[in-house]
Amino acid sequence: MRRFQILVCDGPSCGITHESERLVTLLKAGIAADPGLKPRCHVVAYNCFGRCSEGPNVFVRPLAPGENGDVEPRDVSGRGFYPGVTEEMLPVILERHAGEGTPVAEWVEEY
Repeated sequence: MRRFQILVCDGPSCGITHESERLVTLLKAGIAADPGLKPRCHVVAYNCFGRCSEGPNVFVRPLAPGENGDVEPRDVSGRGFYPGVTEEMLPVILERHAGEGTPVAEWVEEY
């Protein structure tokens, strides 16, 4: 069973200007409502992706076996970066990327 960590930027721009806390709340609610996602997904605030003008930014990354999904990683890289995330995008990201394991091609970028 693949597990995912969903990082939501909480840096000065995303956290305040782009209200990333709202995204965290919505992600957690969406995961809690889906029995298939609940045991496999962790939502964590991330310090900063360095792309503040594009926020709010979210990164979905697979967790390694045994990796603690509640701990903010030091570095992130790969195909899982979603800039400019809106509330409407979240259910799609949860269903397709976290649920099916397929990044949402029209929104995702390499980071």
